[in-house]
Amino acid sequence: MDLVIRQQLSAAQNHQDIQALKNTYELIKSANQGKSALDSSESFSSDLYVLCAEQALQLGYPEISSDCLQMYFKGIHPVTQFMGRAYLCQGLLYTPLSTDNLEKFEKFVMYLMKALDFAIHDPRYYFLIYNASVLYWQVVRPYLKPGFRYLLIPSLSQIVTALNQAEEEDKQWRAELMIELLECFLDASKVKEAVDFSSTAAAFIKNNVPDKYQYIFSLMVTEVPHVVSLKIHLDLAKSQIVKNHHLSSAFCLIDLLLKLITIALTLNMFPSISLQCATDRFSSSSKC
Repeated sequence: MDLVIRQQLSAAQNHQDIQALKNTYELIKSANQGKSALDSSESFSSDLYVLCAEQALQLGYPEISSDCLQMYFKGIHPVTQFMGRAYLCQGLLYTPLSTDNLEKFEKFVMYLMKALDFAIHDPRYYFLIYNASVLYWQVVRPYLKPGFRYLLIPSLSQIVTALNQAEEEDKQWRAELMIELLECFLDASKVKEAVDFSSTAAAFIKNNVPDKYQYIFSLMVTEVPHVVSLKIHLDLAKSQIVKNHHLSSAFCLIDLLLKLITIALTLNMFPSISLQCATDRFSSSSKC
């Protein structure tokens, strides 16, 4: 039974043979119902449910794909990569064709997260995390526009975290997703989250994908107002501290300067020499 099904699947895959796909499906369905014309004592591997579902989806037969996955999920099978692949395939059955179908989008994300949760616990299945991230990015393209990016924040955050945890070797890809997540935060006006995440993202990108560092820096300077004028405010505060002889005003300015320095340290985007100058001038003003 196993060999016959694999031969039909191979024909469907190698020759885009629709009839071979349908033959495979009928064999699997018949065997699952215990009505196989072949030797009923001959079993077949549970991975064939998933392989047939994947092939059916590629050839444009979502009904066959869905039925194969239902048969798979109803059974008790060994824990293998095909569990994660089944979740991914199930998710793709809910691919939203536009931003109007939020229900499909949520179901797609739900199954994708199931695949991530399955894969993250075993290094053997880390490749599924990368596969999931690529499929995710292909599906969510309609949401990559102002006013819709906020919908991606929860799922994209988990994907970025999973790729980092798995130490995915494609650092260029990780950097691209980090930048996209940052843009999602900014589009949703989540400034605090953007600032917090930019620190981690900037450090990773600077060390691993330096050609993108200037872009993430420019993105923050363009989109976050208090970052735009941070250095100007630092210089202004330092100047006023030196010139101002009123103690209460000086304390207010010192407090402002310390807050600005804290932001700069958090972002880790400005040269340390600027902060050193601030410290030097602050020290000299305190002696006046």
